[in-house]
Amino acid sequence: MPQAPFYPHDAPLPGVRTSHRFLLLLTELNRSWRMRLDQRLKPLGISLASGGVLWALAVRGRLSQIQLARHIGIEGSSLVRQIDKLEAEGHLRRIQNPEDRRANLVELTETGNTLAASVIAAGVAVRDELFEGIPDVDLETTMRTLHLLRTRLPD
Repeated sequence: MPQAPFYPHDAPLPGVRTSHRFLLLLTELNRSWRMRLDQRLKPLGISLASGGVLWALAVRGRLSQIQLARHIGIEGSSLVRQIDKLEAEGHLRRIQNPEDRRANLVELTETGNTLAASVIAAGVAVRDELFEGIPDVDLETTMRTLHLLRTRLPD
């Protein structure tokens, strides 16, 4: 097994607060998770950004572009590029919102549903590898802490 890189949580660092080390580790975990998932999506011919769009539509169903941008946490202009690309490839389509003719809804096509299922399977596989051997009680403690921190940073 390759040696994990040194991070500030590995040893005490004078003058560095535990909370700072926690945030550094959380940032590194997010980066590593995204890189691993991006590697798993490459054989499918899509990027992590496109995979996020497909995943969100598979889970949430038809969404407005604004709802989709909020759900996956990207700017509208970045989302439009992903939608344009996925639409050109036949994986999703824009339809007029019957409740607001000025807005579009985005939905998966049949091929988009198939690709989204592969995206979800890749995400589940990476998740299962990541959490293998970690007791649920440890995850529940971590989740309580993360939920508390999340409430302190409202949108």
